[in-house]
Amino acid sequence: MKTIVLCGKQSDTALSQVLLKALCRHGRVQYFNGTYLKSIPGEAPGVFCIYDCERLPVINTPNTILVFKNSFTPSAGKRELPYGISAVFSSRCEKAAEQLLGEPVIPVACGTSSKDTLSVASLTDGSACVSLLRSLCTLTDEILEPKDITVVLQNEIGTYSLLAACAVCLLCGIDSENGYFF
Repeated sequence: MKTIVLCGKQSDTALSQVLLKALCRHGRVQYFNGTYLKSIPGEAPGVFCIYDCERLPVINTPNTILVFKNSFTPSAGKRELPYGISAVFSSRCEKAAEQLLGEPVIPVACGTSSKDTLSVASLTDGSACVSLLRSLCTLTDEILEPKDITVVLQNEIGTYSLLAACAVCLLCGIDSENGYFF
């Protein structure tokens, strides 16, 4: 099972909706937002657990990806995160960067700069091309080299939701050779 922890306001559902749609193509998805738990059957044998929370929780599980929504508000005090956990965040979200400062995480910055890990190369009404700009290690310790990823868009998606969903798929080891469908 691969666990994705989303941190940000409960009312901010843009990213969780994109992730639910994207991940259920690759396995069963269990989603918990602190109030309700739902399970979505998947089209493949994988299992994903999405935990949607307002604040950064104490994390002590393997195969976890931490994803910050743009609505994230830092927790008081420092959290000790597991060594080597991947943390996906918008390069414009200073609050996430502040919370991660000094933590032993692998930052996966998403944005429009060449300094980011993932960036949008092109965007049209029904498709996007996302660039992985630097090597990335998946949860299964596979090293992904820089490349472009084609994404078919079934609905309009914000830039950060698109990039964060691609980052989660890549980190989970979901093959990008034939592109992604969001």
